[in-house]
Amino acid sequence: MPWLRLSLLGLLGLALVLAQEVYRPEVELVRKDKQVVASVSGEEGSLFYADYGDLYVGELRELTPSRAVVGERAFFLDAGSVLEAGLSPGDRVEAAYNKDLLREGLPYLMRLRRAGEEGAKTYLRLVLYDPKGVEVRLGEEVEARGPLALVERGGREELLLSGGEARYLEEEGRLEVRPAPGAVALAQGATRVEGVRLRYRNDTGEAFLEGPLALSREGEKPLKGKAQALRYLLDEDALWLLGDVEFVQGGRTTRAERALLREKEGYAYLFSGVESRDEKGFVRGERVRYALRTGEVVVLGRVAGELRE
Repeated sequence: MPWLRLSLLGLLGLALVLAQEVYRPEVELVRKDKQVVASVSGEEGSLFYADYGDLYVGELRELTPSRAVVGERAFFLDAGSVLEAGLSPGDRVEAAYNKDLLREGLPYLMRLRRAGEEGAKTYLRLVLYDPKGVEVRLGEEVEARGPLALVERGGREELLLSGGEARYLEEEGRLEVRPAPGAVALAQGATRVEGVRLRYRNDTGEAFLEGPLALSREGEKPLKGKAQALRYLLDEDALWLLGDVEFVQGGRTTRAERALLREKEGYAYLFSGVESRDEKGFVRGERVRYALRTGEVVVLGRVAGELRE
């Protein structure tokens, strides 16, 4: 099976000086008329690495921190192996593995997840690492950044952005990948959200940023906020904050279960048990429009409240 080893290490900031610009390696996922693009700076310390693997589908029989058994085949794994959460013996799974990288006679498990209906035979994993941050553009409106990105092709296309690091081990002739929860930032317009790990699935067009999240928006009245998670729907350009949403701005604190951010409009729409308080009192409602620039609120459904003179 053909192998591809494309490794951008250190000085492979080999400045393809075209108009004095550093070459920025990138990978693109296409969904309908939109693109998701991940790229590294191409500067010293950045890395862009790609390799092919094979796919095998079967019943998961055993899974430990160092070994997996799928059907009649066994694999070894390490910190760089990507495992779908919640797998247990008996699940029908798809294993992506490197048959040429062996340890004690076992091939290396690159990724393990529940089997779908894709039916692909080969797997391509691209690893992007940049201490300055791998840049991920989700369509035209949203940008995310984190140190390490794993992009999967073959079967279901996915992108995982997280903390951690990657380096090429010359003596062993292999890449060491160590994903870890870390500082992953997502921005839309003036709004910035920081979380720990972002996963994008190209079959659904959905990106999910795990929390806890910290939100900020600069301006005359700076906005600070928090939530448990974020969901971005690429097709609809819809950015949702989920779980224990809180905005603090200009002496006003507003809480809700979820919020839809419409950055272009300058508003957020808050839903479910919304309560907004300041020194003058409070208002409650099931749906509230929140002005991101000023913190002013308008209750759009089931209003209640109390104001003090």
